[in-house]
Amino acid sequence: MHASILFFLAVPSFLAHGIPLHHKSAALSAPGFTSIQSGAYFVEFHGEPASPECDYEHEQFYQEVKDAGINLHTRNTFKRLFNGVAIDLPNMRNLEKLGSMATVRRTWPMQVRTRSAAIPSANVSPNLMYAHQHTGVSKVHSELGLTGQGIKVGVIDTGVDYMHPDLGACWKTPGCPFQYGYDFVGDGYDSGTMPHPVPDPDPRDTCDGHGTHVTGIIAAHGSRFSGVAPNVTLGIYRIFGCPGNGAGQSADDVILKAMEAAHADRMDVINMSFGGGSGWSEDPLSVAASRLVRDGIVMVASAGNDGSNGLYTSGSPGLGAGVINVASFENWMITSLKIDIFGKNGNYSIVHSSPGNSKIRFMFDTPTQVVAPVDSAGSINGCAPYTGRYDNQILLVKRGNCTFVDKAARAQDAGAVGIVVYNNEPDLMSPTSVSPNVTIPLVVIKPDDGQSILSELNFGPVMLTATNGTVSTNNPAGGQISGFSSWGPDPELHQSPAVGAPGGHIFSTFPLDLGGYTSLSGTSMASPYVAGMAALILQARSKNASVDEVRRLLLESAHPKPAANSTIPMSPLRQGSGLADIWDSLSLMATIDPPQLSLNYTENRASFGDPAVFGLDNAKRSQQRDSADEAVRKLTLFNHSPSSFMTCTMTNLAASSVSSFLSNGSFAAVPRSWPEANSTGTVAADTQPHAFVDSPELPIRVPPGASQVVEVRIKAPSGLSAEDKWLFGGYLRFNLLWDDQAGTAQTLHVPYTGFVGDYTKLDVLSAPEEGLPFVSLKGSPDALEDNAHVTIDGDHKLALHYRLEHPTRVVKLRLVDDANATVGYLPYGYLEYIGRNYQSVRGRYSNSTINGTLYSDADLTRPFDTQPGAYRVRIDALRPLRDPSDPEGYQIWHSPRFIVDSVSPPKDSASSTEDAESVDDVVRNGEAM
Repeated sequence: MHASILFFLAVPSFLAHGIPLHHKSAALSAPGFTSIQSGAYFVEFHGEPASPECDYEHEQFYQEVKDAGINLHTRNTFKRLFNGVAIDLPNMRNLEKLGSMATVRRTWPMQVRTRSAAIPSANVSPNLMYAHQHTGVSKVHSELGLTGQGIKVGVIDTGVDYMHPDLGACWKTPGCPFQYGYDFVGDGYDSGTMPHPVPDPDPRDTCDGHGTHVTGIIAAHGSRFSGVAPNVTLGIYRIFGCPGNGAGQSADDVILKAMEAAHADRMDVINMSFGGGSGWSEDPLSVAASRLVRDGIVMVASAGNDGSNGLYTSGSPGLGAGVINVASFENWMITSLKIDIFGKNGNYSIVHSSPGNSKIRFMFDTPTQVVAPVDSAGSINGCAPYTGRYDNQILLVKRGNCTFVDKAARAQDAGAVGIVVYNNEPDLMSPTSVSPNVTIPLVVIKPDDGQSILSELNFGPVMLTATNGTVSTNNPAGGQISGFSSWGPDPELHQSPAVGAPGGHIFSTFPLDLGGYTSLSGTSMASPYVAGMAALILQARSKNASVDEVRRLLLESAHPKPAANSTIPMSPLRQGSGLADIWDSLSLMATIDPPQLSLNYTENRASFGDPAVFGLDNAKRSQQRDSADEAVRKLTLFNHSPSSFMTCTMTNLAASSVSSFLSNGSFAAVPRSWPEANSTGTVAADTQPHAFVDSPELPIRVPPGASQVVEVRIKAPSGLSAEDKWLFGGYLRFNLLWDDQAGTAQTLHVPYTGFVGDYTKLDVLSAPEEGLPFVSLKGSPDALEDNAHVTIDGDHKLALHYRLEHPTRVVKLRLVDDANATVGYLPYGYLEYIGRNYQSVRGRYSNSTINGTLYSDADLTRPFDTQPGAYRVRIDALRPLRDPSDPEGYQIWHSPRFIVDSVSPPKDSASSTEDAESVDDVVRNGEAM
């Protein structure tokens, strides 16, 4: 039997604002993604942002607060993108009073975002100009003369070292590229350790570098390389303090304040090279980003660097409606910083990684001796103290058995001035040796180069120099998707990412105090690349292109790419529309609306969606019931040629289907794909999607300057089992030909994705075989046995451990009695808009502590003491796309029964965060051995 395609509209009822309906106030979001700033909240008012009632509602709110006798501190006030305030509330029991006020629509806790984790690229310095040759940028610069002149681009990031010569070495002077900006935080800010910003007008960054690197990709104009749009006007909005202050975090109200400032400064394009959050389009920053798009600003954001964790890892704010969230592709040419080796058998050069501490550069202008002594344990790993002295020498050690910090400290104690670690894996990697006790530089080299030096030492002394010289090599992975690039879709099956750009091994500017240049990898680098492309489009169109048009031009001209050693395109959930090409974008004589198709899932025979949305009249809907394995979508073809007819045909490019589950049903972080990688056999036709144009007259002809609607039928892969939970996809390839003298021909791609099976029946909690959920004595790895007797006091508590295999809109954690009646919510017992847990140590599972305090309300504002008695823990996790008010929409788990003999709850558990620990707190720094 064929599976039926569902025309189910996966959009919540609050789409217009993207704000959840319930007044939940103590919700944590996305285990493993973000954390919550204790005592800080957003309060949203009813009126639309930038509406006449905003001022009145703000005044009325403070009058209501005064009348209620509530003590609060206003952190920030918002009226442009969000109508409300950010507050600190010393007594969270007042939260219920706030939520009931006439002016208040909703309150929710303040999320904090961790500074984007761009990945040091082994100090390789890829030739950005070479990347430009593969993305059309060089051709647009040389043949069209487009440089972004007259376009304003905002960068919301860590600030910028605007005194860098390749960035203008200026600030707000006539002719300077930097004409807008503000520091919203100050150097010392961190939302955890120093939660109150100290803003000032100067967003210069001399201590981090992420924003300087991002800005260089957009707008550098120096002798070593050129940015994508080197003549744009820049606005710099700093939202992160210096590294070393804490976790490197910024609160959402700070970020929202920066977004409002960029809006007020009338930026044409805004780049946000940070991600995370709840991974939902309803996330507050995603909503704000969508409103910027609505107001005509091109929003570009990084998709995220969590590709190793599999599906559903794209983060906000890139999931906002209309935001272009960007995947990363590897650069083609790598120009690496080198070490020159001098030995008895000759001289040669090798490449090295970025320094373990970016503030301690590996620079040796004069030849320095290299030695490879054994430590006191008889090993060349350098993990034990050395018995000899190696003053003014560089130690060569092998990776493994201890951290890079340990190795560097041992070498430093022995008098060494530097340390070179040769890898125990085939390639380079990026070390971390940041420690206040380590003051010598550390780099990693390839294992073969380490062995070569060891062999050379057998013949006599070996010297080296490292003078910032370079050596160039081809990148064998050039043009392939970066392994770290995050996957889609979003939890409601909307496509993500949107498009891809070079982000792996990108050489760009860096603060002068930190060396001036470096190479980083990440979707943080791909996002500004696309932001620069958007600026070029706006310049080419004299700023007359709409946000939607810019998005269509970028997406539809992109080139879908296969995985390595394959001819089948990767899933759109991996690469979006493919690798962006700005020359092809600007050359397009046609566009298609919409540029992406999200087909939802294949097993719902009760509903075929809204015909206004899906373009189906009643007759067609009846017809659709007769061919239930096909989805019908209407697309509009626009012929932008003023004088030539356009002829159109369409072919289908089936992409790989992907699943987070192996054939035995167990979860796998790295998605399984079909057809299988490196498969040489014939692929059955019914295991791939198919698509065709539903028209009696083919090819389609569109007059000059006109448009035409076409119906496309997409057939789901009925040969794939719904039990395997496949996400299928492909690309509609529109082959276009004009009857002009040149016979112009162009190709456009529209990606589509869908789910095989009933998405609304997916389990959210991990399977029992994984050993989760379970309840234990806090600190113990062993689950409680049925009818176990426990005591709860200051020294004895219980812990609930659970894992989310799938994102969910609601999780409830409660104690229930023997009649399954709710006794109360656990601490952090009501969670909304949650991302799935990852497989890594960070965030592998989530916890809640049973400490003797329960809450009678889901807002978690009315605590009470647990009484002795018999209980179970109950978890309710809402299945995908289900209604939170429908009890049948939840997956439910009950723990074994346990008996609490006595309870001595904490004195101030209502405001305590002591018991909110997670696996995230147990992370080892330094080398992964």
